[in-house]
Amino acid sequence: MLKISPLFSGSKGNCTLIQSDNTNILLDAGYSYRSIVRELEKRGLAPNDVDAIVITHEHGDHVGALPNWAKHVATPVYAPKPIADYVSKRAVFCEVYGICGSFEIGNVAVDVYECSHDASCCCGYRFSSGGSKFACVTDTGRVTDALVEFLTPCPTIMLESNHDEDMLLKGDYSYLLKQRILSDYGHLSNRQAAEVLKRLIGKAQSVILAHLSENNNTRELAFSSAVNMYAANGVVEGKDVKVFVAEQRDNEVSICID
Repeated sequence: MLKISPLFSGSKGNCTLIQSDNTNILLDAGYSYRSIVRELEKRGLAPNDVDAIVITHEHGDHVGALPNWAKHVATPVYAPKPIADYVSKRAVFCEVYGICGSFEIGNVAVDVYECSHDASCCCGYRFSSGGSKFACVTDTGRVTDALVEFLTPCPTIMLESNHDEDMLLKGDYSYLLKQRILSDYGHLSNRQAAEVLKRLIGKAQSVILAHLSENNNTRELAFSSAVNMYAANGVVEGKDVKVFVAEQRDNEVSICID
């Protein structure tokens, strides 16, 4: 069994709780320590109940809470090997493991996908416990065969749907920032996310759209992009597949995978 609960998702901070029968994992520690603690308490957990923190990459919206977390709890931290030293300096009282391939935390096996993002190293992860599988890939700018193959075994996925391209192009961001987001090393748009999901029809049964930009997207646009793609391919949201949108805060999404 796996239970997936996005706590924070967006440009200001990211953190997802992944639970098996006896293991609690935080995927990223963005936003703030106090906010994460509050969200854990709502779910009956304390910081000491977290067995490990798994980091995708070094950007602040994914590691911002680590320094304060490490002052309170010496939770083991797993991070891509190229950024392990950087993470160690932020989580000074925690044991930091540099990862470069598959690893295990408790009864959860973790596989790694290398994202295309403007970070020293950025990874997506696939979590497996028993027959339950879940994958999360955000902060990547390209739709590739390797990405689709990585997600294919998982009935539940969390996938970036960062921006609406028209909103971004017409918005107030600088030209260089717009080009960075739209590049192969930026973020997946709603259109690109829908392209990935189209290739996963018949595979992904529950989809969490994540890492939405507060300035260049809305939950309605992200949701409708995915649902309209499904409808065009004869797939009914709510019947054949369930689509959720993770919020920056106040998330109520929680999915159990048997």
